[in-house]
Amino acid sequence: MKRALAGWDGWMRYVVALACLAPIVAPSGPARTAIVDPLIALGLAVFTVLVLTRRQTLRLPFLPAVFVISVSSLIAAINAKQPGMSALTMFQDAYLYAFLVMLANVMLTRDTARLRIAWTWVAIAIAIFGFVTLFAERHVTPFDIIRPKGPRAYASFYDPNMFASYLVMSLFMVLSLGGIIGRRLRWSALLILGAALLATKSNGGMLSWVVGFGVWAAVRAWTRRVSPLALAGGGLMAITTVLAAVWMISGFGWGASELETLTANSFLGRAEHSSETRFKIWQRLENSYLTAPLGIGPGNSSWQTLTVADAERPKGSMQSKEAHNDYLAYAIERGPLALLALLVLIGQGFGKVRTWWRRRVREGDVADSDGALAASLMGALAAASVHALTIEVLHFRHFWMLMAIICALDGTASRRAEPAPAGKEPARPSPGRVAVAGT
Repeated sequence: MKRALAGWDGWMRYVVALACLAPIVAPSGPARTAIVDPLIALGLAVFTVLVLTRRQTLRLPFLPAVFVISVSSLIAAINAKQPGMSALTMFQDAYLYAFLVMLANVMLTRDTARLRIAWTWVAIAIAIFGFVTLFAERHVTPFDIIRPKGPRAYASFYDPNMFASYLVMSLFMVLSLGGIIGRRLRWSALLILGAALLATKSNGGMLSWVVGFGVWAAVRAWTRRVSPLALAGGGLMAITTVLAAVWMISGFGWGASELETLTANSFLGRAEHSSETRFKIWQRLENSYLTAPLGIGPGNSSWQTLTVADAERPKGSMQSKEAHNDYLAYAIERGPLALLALLVLIGQGFGKVRTWWRRRVREGDVADSDGALAASLMGALAAASVHALTIEVLHFRHFWMLMAIICALDGTASRRAEPAPAGKEPARPSPGRVAVAGT
């Protein structure tokens, strides 16, 4: 515990403050700025001055992929119907990348446990706030949480889907604290956050949690050195149980009526309608792409002109909706090279966690909390990758805070792996300094 909570200095306090304010995005300011953005801007200014005055070399994570995305975006902006929106979108991209670079560098010499603990407590408070507003302002009952229609919790976010993205990531932050905080507190936090996730009625959020939890379980078993045979056996038992349940329902009709009632009277009943809406948006974007194969311009998905038959918004609006899919948005707005670079960037995130864990194992200084952290980061990244199929998570500050934690761990492992100059001992990083070279 003492080792995990070391490094409580000015920058660490700043990062914890960011974690506390990041989920408060509504009400928003101009260009959807939030209350945390002035603090981020102040940190970026101080960070830039320190880097320039101390002549330190920055670590720039994902630089090749970001370069390709930037060039593709500039080319696609030529076709933009709304050049101002493309310029704003690219500015937001640069701002979020600068945010990532700053966090990854300042956390390079600091343990992230304090950040994850603060994240957990704030997530619990936001979840409770979501329940209070839902029950008090919307006058719902606890049973209404699982109904397919009706009010949805969104707490301090723009909409329930964004809230669900934050809750899923927060669930993995709780899981990452194994060996750092008590089991009772972890289970209580998981229960509160899980209930809040149900209250969002977000199909994409639930699906991303299921997939991410599966990845977490597999990686956690790997970090605990569970034999591949036992892991395969457990997976086969789970698959067999699911197949047996499907066979009993479809073959004998056991529980069919109960399952139909549950599906119709739960948030699962929204899945069909939600899918139809998403497919309509995606089909329209694919048609737009045929006229501009290099991209229609960053941020221009929601500025396409529609026919009356293709109208997606209520009250006769002819303005289209945004893509609701990061991968499709990148392909349509910025071109195929940008999509490929995005996939490489996400793949590098998984690779950085794997590299960090393997180096910890080689060093022989592996605690159980390290395994919990590796599994949770893998699960959170997998969940965000799946959720990006139904919502644009790359716009969310909490996603880039997750990526910063991953990059900081990878950078720490890289520093340890660097050989010391002949006749000298490896230099110990100063807690107050920003480090170092690499991409």
